[in-house]
Amino acid sequence: MVYDSQRQRAMLFGGHNNYADTWHWDGTSWTLLAATGPLARHSHGMAFDSRRGRTVLFGGERSLSIYLGDTWEWTGSAWQPQLLAAGPVPRRNHAMAYDSQRGRTLLFGGYGSGGFLNDTWEWSGTTWAQLATTGPASRFGHAMVYDSHRQRTVVFGGILANYSGDSWTWEWDGTSWAAAAFSGPPARMNHAMVYDNHRQRTVLFGGSAATPFGDTWEWDGTSWTRTASTGPSARSTHAMAYDSHRQRTVLFGGTTNVVLGDTWEWNGYWTSIAVAFGSGCGRPALALSPVANGRPSINTTAQVSLTNIPASLAFVALGWSRTVLGAFSLPLSLSGFGMPGCDLLQSADVAALPLSSNGPGAATYSLFIPNSTAYIGLHVYLQGWAVSPGANPSDTIVINGVKWALGNS
Repeated sequence: MVYDSQRQRAMLFGGHNNYADTWHWDGTSWTLLAATGPLARHSHGMAFDSRRGRTVLFGGERSLSIYLGDTWEWTGSAWQPQLLAAGPVPRRNHAMAYDSQRGRTLLFGGYGSGGFLNDTWEWSGTTWAQLATTGPASRFGHAMVYDSHRQRTVVFGGILANYSGDSWTWEWDGTSWAAAAFSGPPARMNHAMVYDNHRQRTVLFGGSAATPFGDTWEWDGTSWTRTASTGPSARSTHAMAYDSHRQRTVLFGGTTNVVLGDTWEWNGYWTSIAVAFGSGCGRPALALSPVANGRPSINTTAQVSLTNIPASLAFVALGWSRTVLGAFSLPLSLSGFGMPGCDLLQSADVAALPLSSNGPGAATYSLFIPNSTAYIGLHVYLQGWAVSPGANPSDTIVINGVKWALGNS
């Protein structure tokens, strides 16, 4: 995942489970941009070239031990292959970052058919050039960012050729590598890092060694500081990007013992997220939307708005799951309950919660979240219901869902 500063969107491509789709995050919702372009892959590298307004993608793994060495660029509307770009050997689990001072995309390390790699390359927009084969030891699963304040590329972690973890921090000044620190986060792989240019900090989250990590660290160019012990669940192979317009780090997905699809934001705290999902039924369909100033944060009142209410009676249900309801999988068709075309999207653990009317056809649901860090990281799923005479045999329709990820900001 990268941040496209020209279009002010975080952009994600591909991933495990054979994905080849391109999405962007605008701070409120995810939008599918394209389902065509590079082959499906995971463990690839991406960086955003802010001078040319293009996202650069290289390599990755297509399936077991099939490593890719292709270069692609996203123009903002489509992927373009760079067919004549000879360069690094095919690889996976390498790292890439864009050096805005020099106008070059840097690539380091990874794992190819010949084993562990420690070569350093840069992409000019037309050609690859190899810069070094010395510096950090060969590795894969490391993370890399560009510190625009100090004009240094920062590398941390990864797995070395002897399959031990590495806890050294290295920096590239445009000419050579130098070790910057040994102490800091425990050794790990498949973590994610971004550079927060507002606070001038490199932010690291998660990764794995024997087990996944759920810790957050920041590097100021001199030392590492652990900054949070609550937030997203422990995970690895997630993606992060720094939204410089909104001054927030965006995190998506990853793995523990299951594949994750949650979205988080960090601005010095792991912040709350409200995202709509699914679709409603009825004509016109009910619509449930997050309220911009009603984010689900502790010690605040979270809110959603309900529109297109056809009659006077409507309510909201809360659930703790959007995947299962007892022995049933969600979404669950409600056709058997006299509501054809309608789906139950969440587990409805707390049903029939009242709304506050905003006038004809509109209402708001509000919930105060207590000031306790125990609530940080909790996911709550909402869905609206309304009486709609004549709409179907049950005279009832349901709405799309909204997911709340509770935070502390």
